[in-house]
Formats: sequence, C-alpha cells, structure tokens
Amino acid sequence: MKKIIQEIINYRYLIAIIAFIIGVSLNLHGSSISNWNNYGVREMHDGTLSSTKNHFGSDETVDIMANLKNWISLKPRKDGTIAGVPRMVRTDEWLVQTPYFISQAETGNKVKNPNYGLSGQNMIVSYNAPVKDISSIGKPFDWGFLLLGISRGLSWYWCFKVIALLLLAFEFSMILTNKNQWLSLVGSFWITFTPAIQWWFMQHLGDVVFYSLLSIVSIYHYFQAKSKKQKFLFATLLTSSLIGFPLVLYPAFQVPFAYVIAVFFIIQLISTWKEKKLKKFDWLMMLAVVVFTSLIVGITIFKSWDALKATLNTVYPGSRVSTGGEYSLFSISDFFLSFVLPFKIPKFSNQVELATGFHFIFVILFSLPFVIKREKIKENLFGIFLTFYSLLLMFFAIIGVPKLLAKLTLFSFVISSRAWQAASIIGVFASIWFTAYLWRERIKDKRKKLYLSLIAFSLIGLLTIFALQQSNFVGYMGTKYILMYVLFYTLLIITVVWHRQKMFMGIMMSMVIIGGMTVNPLVQGTNVIEDKKISLKIKSLVKKDKDARWVSEGFLYNFPQMFGAKSINGVRFYPDEALMKALDPTNKMENYWNRYSHTQIDLTEDVTSMTNESPDNLIVHLNVSALKNLKVKYIITNRSLEQLFGSHFQKIYGADKDGNMIYYYHY
Repeated sequence: MKKIIQEIINYRYLIAIIAFIIGVSLNLHGSSISNWNNYGVREMHDGTLSSTKNHFGSDETVDIMANLKNWISLKPRKDGTIAGVPRMVRTDEWLVQTPYFISQAETGNKVKNPNYGLSGQNMIVSYNAPVKDISSIGKPFDWGFLLLGISRGLSWYWCFKVIALLLLAFEFSMILTNKNQWLSLVGSFWITFTPAIQWWFMQHLGDVVFYSLLSIVSIYHYFQAKSKKQKFLFATLLTSSLIGFPLVLYPAFQVPFAYVIAVFFIIQLISTWKEKKLKKFDWLMMLAVVVFTSLIVGITIFKSWDALKATLNTVYPGSRVSTGGEYSLFSISDFFLSFVLPFKIPKFSNQVELATGFHFIFVILFSLPFVIKREKIKENLFGIFLTFYSLLLMFFAIIGVPKLLAKLTLFSFVISSRAWQAASIIGVFASIWFTAYLWRERIKDKRKKLYLSLIAFSLIGLLTIFALQQSNFVGYMGTKYILMYVLFYTLLIITVVWHRQKMFMGIMMSMVIIGGMTVNPLVQGTNVIEDKKISLKIKSLVKKDKDARWVSEGFLYNFPQMFGAKSINGVRFYPDEALMKALDPTNKMENYWNRYSHTQIDLTEDVTSMTNESPDNLIVHLNVSALKNLKVKYIITNRSLEQLFGSHFQKIYGADKDGNMIYYYHY
C-alpha cells in the first residue's frame, strides 16, 4: 500500500490529466441542476416524469450508514445522478449560476447576455459566467463552455475545478508541511473537501480558495525556481490567478483571503531579499505581472463599470457596512455539525450557512507556547500567522470591531458568517501546518505530550458542553452523533500529539469522506434539463422567433433563458434600467427593485405594484396591459390566462403533466 500511494504521489499530474479526460468524456459533473424536477418541471420529451431524490431516510433522524448504503448507483438514476443527492438548498448553483452558464453557451458567451431583461445583463458580474473576453485568461474552469458546449462545458468546469484544487491543495500542503508528502496527500483532500468549500463550491468561496492557493503556490515556486523559464511559468500562473481573484466580485470572502496571499508574499519576498537572491530580472518580472494583471482587470472593470456601479448602489446587498459581532460564543462548536449536514436537512438554519471545516485551531492556540521553540518561530512564521489570523476572524465574527477600523481594513465588506467560514478554512490550513510541525519536531518528553493531551481533552470537553447546551444541536444531531464526533475528534488529536501518523490519516480521511465528499452529487450529463418537454418547446419557438420577448409567471423565472428565450424577468445582479423606467418612471418603487433579485411576475388587472418577500426576492404584480408596451409575445405560466384575462391570450403549449403552459399574447 505504501508503494502504491508513493506512486500516486509521483505520478499525480499524469493521473490528474487522465482523470480529467475521462471525466469530461463521460460528461461527469457535480451540479444539482436536476432539482428543476422538484421545482415544477418534471416531464421529459417522451412524456415520462423525471424525479430527483434530495435525501435518503427520515427527516427526523440521522442514520449515516443507511444513507451511505444508498449513496452510489452504478447505473445512473433517471436524473443522471450516480452518487449522492442533488442539493435543493444550493439554489444559487442550480437555479442561478448553472442556468447562467448554460444560457451563455446557448447564446454565444457574450459579455452582455441579451436574454436577461430589456437591457440584457453583464455576465462578468453575474457569478463570473463564461464570456468570450480577455478576462477568461483568469477563469480556466470556464473554458469548456467556450470550447465544448453545454454538457461538456459543465463537466469541464467541475472536473477541472476539483482536480486542479486537489493538485493545488497538495502543493500548498507541501509548503505548510515542509514537504511531508504523505501528510500533504491527506491535506489535498482535507482542504478540497472541507465542508464549507464544498457547500460553496461553484460559488464564490470555491473560486476564492482556488485562486488563493494558485497565488501562494505560484509565489512560492517562483522564488524557489532556478531558471528564468521556470520563473516565467510561475509568473504566468500567478498572473492568471491575480486576474481571476478580483473578478470573483464577492469581497465578503475575497478580503479575508487577500490578507493570506499578501502576508505570504511579504514573507517570501523579505526572505529572498535577505538571502540576496533577488535579481534585476525578478523585479522586472514582478513589475510585468503587476502591469499585465492591472491592464486585464482594468479593461474588464472598464467594460463592466456601469454594471458594477449599479451593483454597488443597490439597496441589497450593495449598501451594507459590516462591523462583525453577529455570532455568539457558542458558535465555536459549529464544526460538530459538518459531520451530519450531508445527511439531514436542519430546520433552524440551512446547510450552506452552517458548514465550516475540520480543524483544531483552539488546541493549536493553547499548545503553541509549549511546543514552538524561539529559534523555530522565523521559519514557521506563516503557520503562526494562519493560527492567529483564523482566531482574529472568529473575534471579528463574535465581538466585532469599530466601524472606522472595519472600513480601513476593508472588513466592512465582510459579514460575520463569511468571516466565520473563512476562519474555519484558514483553521484547516493552520491544522495541517501544526500537525507537520509536531511530527517534524518529534517531542520526546512524555510529560509534555500528556500535557498537550490534557489541553486537548479540556478544550474538546468545553466544546462538547457548548454543543450540548444548544437545543438546536441536540435536536438536530442527537446525542449519539455528538458523542461519536467527539470520539473521532479526540482520537484525531491524540494521533497528532503522539505521532500516530497512519491512524491520523485513516481518521481524517474518514471524516473528509463522510462530511465533505458527500456534499455534492456525482452526475452524468445534462439531459435531465435539456430533454424536458417544455425545454424543447421553448427552443423550437425561439428558433422561429429569436427576438421575441418572454415572461415567466411563478417559479420558472430563470428557466427559459437557458434555451435562448429573451425573458424580461429572471435573476438580476443589478436592476434592469430599461424595464424599471417602463414600470416605474418616477422611481416611487425604487426601494423594491433596486437590489439583487429573483424577479417573479404575477399578471394582474390591478395597477402595477411591487413587493419583497425577502431581501433577494422581487415580485412584480404586473398589469396585463403592460405586456403590450413591453412587447411581450410569450408567457410561461400554470394559470389559464385566457379565462382570467380574455382572448388576447392563445395557449400554444400545455398544460403538460406539471401544469405548465405557454401562451402567445396577441396585441
């Protein structure tokens, strides 16, 4: 086994390339897009009803083993799922981002997608969707949509991102562990499948972690490189990451990780400078990276300035200023939940917000004074920084800081929940470093080991008490699973302190598999969405009349755009200026529509009005006569519009087995 693992490490890049080719060839991905089956679109082109299972077992109990028994289906289920379950809670992915990506591939990957509203929508600010633009240099996981179309494009995205992140996490762990290959192999899975990253994988956090690791690995190897060719290669990779990082456009995660990148760069730069290894070529190369990166990002921002400005000027979320302090001290036991989140849907919050990571940052804090040697501080400066920075982020989330300090540090963009999740991931980084440090130093004093064990037991006991004090925890996990996790966690700390490396790797990989690898499904193809009866009908209508405008009533507001329809409502990152001028010329309802919004239409004979059921939801109660002014031709609905509003509405599709209909509107 040892020899096999060593061979895997030695040939990791070849294995990664083969796995990537196989994955894309088989159209494998991790999207939960089949959840449209549970959102009112089940009927396939042949009249059968597709179904999607979101969990196994009971809503009231947790049975991890029973879930795992049903987890894999060697023959893909009817919705394409091979392993796991699509996540209904990931609406940002299957309801918004993946439809954006599909719509982009369907319409030519333009910077401004004309299918969203009267004004179109800038897709660079819209979940960093694939665009035929120079900024794509920094978005390699989007290239599949530019080259291979919808199904393989989605597969490219997921396969590239997972495999590349595993490789980057390995190289990053090699830096943290001072080239401990076996621990770095575990670290690659530990980081990649950290629950918080997986629950946010296709959104901002997955992107930010990817670019952060690529930046750090590129910086490290640039300063280690001997030849100019190697330096040029790593400078190119760094340029790509520094283009991609700012274009994520989600400062709540970008700000915390930007500090990690900056501190690592400063440490490496000062170290190399003190060793007198910096040459004129290095300064010129660093200048070239800054200039080229600034040029590409600057051009991209210039192109998207109006959209960015509109986004920043929204009521939600653009106007918020955070000072932290929204979490309670009891939140420090949140990581208990990650073990169970894939198998039971909580009622007191959602899985995405509750997800953190498997780390032992508090054990590190109280152990450092007893294990870190003064002469070792300099060479472990980055690991020590990670430890205290993770704790600082937790402090921000629980206690908060003055408004002025928040603004000066840019943490005014960081809400407590995002600081907390960033802290948990950085805590994982620190845990990998600390584990390697203890193993490298090989503490021989048994009394010191016993003392460290006592610290760990005391802290675990305190965290357990915190967990048991929360009725939500006990009601959700059950005492059995809390104690089971405590046992796992205790054994894990013991293996770190007492240098039981094989046992540590076994326990950690078990936790990663159960709490991380089970988050996203493994799915084959996109037939579950492309072969819907209504999807094919929309495509045929668009083919005949590609410039026609559409409206979707109910919950299908972000559906027809995937198939080429120009819909006046959908999911907007910033307001549709042309539409709102038509509906609200005096801006009386600006507080309703000036926001990131899932825009739903409800046709009515009353005067047009607007409501917000939640901060990111806009319901437009649209007077039916406005359809003529907006030049709308097609309406997707599950209501009998001809009975409600008269003969101007002609049904041309349905009702299908889901009750969906398409009407043609005669002016």
